Amino acid sequence: MISPPHPSFAALGQIDWDDTTSILRGCTPLFDALASDPTLLATLVAGVAEDSHLADMCEGYDFMHKLVLYDAADLGVRLRLHVYQAGFFDRPHNHRWSFASHILRGGYIHRIFGRDDQFSEDTDPTNLQAIHERLEQPGSTYALHHTSVHTVQAEADTISLLVRGPSAKQRFLILDATADSFFWVYGAAQESPEQRASKRLTPDQLANTITRIQRLIADLDPTSRSASLDGR
Repeated sequence: MISPPHPSFAALGQIDWDDTTSILRGCTPLFDALASDPTLLATLVAGVAEDSHLADMCEGYDFMHKLVLYDAADLGVRLRLHVYQAGFFDRPHNHRWSFASHILRGGYIHRIFGRDDQFSEDTDPTNLQAIHERLEQPGSTYALHHTSVHTVQAEADTISLLVRGPSAKQRFLILDATADSFFWVYGAAQESPEQRASKRLTPDQLANTITRIQRLIADLDPTSRSASLDGR
């Protein structure tokens, strides 16, 4: 693992990524550190532009931008920051990897529909019924197994942190009810150069995204953003 920028990163190397309890406990110290220390978070955000390896993994879509703040390639673990655009509403999907997420700003409605062994190209997304629905707000933290099928519906300018584990499969499925279709999404190793280029943030886009994030996180109140499990 590369030299971590803070002691709280050390626990990431001890996580069992098939166990959501282990994921939550291993990621919580890092989320607490980032939520309570604005300087640490600001330093990681600003450092992305100066690290070509991290900058190359940052992606932009019409509904959200993703920055990679830290990459432990030997562990298959990354820390990402997501910033959402107005009106974001994603489509039912699973993931290639298990992860933990923490809300820093804004919030989203989080719906979970079940496991992906009952989720396929033939599934009608209009018939999916959530078995768990909650509002994730600043300070909310959760772990999700890669077999879970879910959606999030985010407020504008919502910011979340996400720690993803090693890939458990090569692709994940997205169902698009609006287009009455489905599509598979593969990891970067299986994408063509053209596909990678279409997602990658240009230097100007990256600089603008970093400036936007710096503005949005400047007024965060650290006392209300803790992810601590104490007392739970």
